[in-house]
Amino acid sequence: MKRLFAVIMVLLISGLIVNAQEKFDKAEKELDAITDSVVIEEDTDEQIMDNDKESTKIEVDKDWDDWDEDWDEWRKHRKEEWKSSKKRGYFRGGAGGWDYYMLELKVDAINNKLAEIGLSSFDGNIFLSGGGGWGYIGRGIRIGGIGAGGKVTSRGTPITGGDTKEVTMRLGFGGVIIEKVFHPFNKSEIYLGTMIGGGTVNIDFSQWSENTTWNQLWSGYDTTYTDNFRTYQNSIQTNYFMLLPTIGIRYNIFRWAAIGLNVGYLYTHKSQDGWKMDGRNVTGMPEIDLSNVIYRFNIYFGG
Repeated sequence: MKRLFAVIMVLLISGLIVNAQEKFDKAEKELDAITDSVVIEEDTDEQIMDNDKESTKIEVDKDWDDWDEDWDEWRKHRKEEWKSSKKRGYFRGGAGGWDYYMLELKVDAINNKLAEIGLSSFDGNIFLSGGGGWGYIGRGIRIGGIGAGGKVTSRGTPITGGDTKEVTMRLGFGGVIIEKVFHPFNKSEIYLGTMIGGGTVNIDFSQWSENTTWNQLWSGYDTTYTDNFRTYQNSIQTNYFMLLPTIGIRYNIFRWAAIGLNVGYLYTHKSQDGWKMDGRNVTGMPEIDLSNVIYRFNIYFGG
């Protein structure tokens, strides 16, 4: 009887143990499932976050790519513009600067008179300096203005002694220019143009008996001064119309600075009755024609 009771107790305890083990296993499986679900949800959240980050990164990368494309496009456009500007020359708006001219003189009528009073002839060339500027108006055409002035002088004292004499011829002009520009080479230009304007010619005569000092200058105006103070001056002048067709080249040393050479023909026209001294007409004037080939060197600055 005792053996039977022991067997029953053993079976009962074994059943309880098996049942408890099954419940423990079931609970463990449920816990594992919950844990897996949480892990899956966390993985999903992380995946979503990673996807969001990746999407944001893609968008940022896309923005940078767009910016890079815009930058590359701008550089390409700037490069093409640079090439175009080099082909056209650097000055595309306007410029101005300094001009230096050389004009050959053929004034035999004046030189003959200089010889009569014991002076040497004028130099064969007169040099003038001035400036100008211009601006583009489109289609390679530009307009502006230039002006210049210069002089030649003959001075001397006769070998036998006597008064010192000096004769100076002054020449000035100015006018409007219009030019057509071509750019066959980089950094340079070739242009054709003309200037229409006018000018003035002055011939100044001076004579003095000796080198004048400061005190002598004032004493010459003193009412008590009795010596023959033989210093005097006269000046005659006339105006003229001018036309100056030219052809020239210019080369840009820098984007903002260029040098140029120009050759043209200075045509002048004036009336023989136009010469005056102190407002009074001077009659019997010989023909003095200044028309001749003229050369110009210039330095201009612009953009």
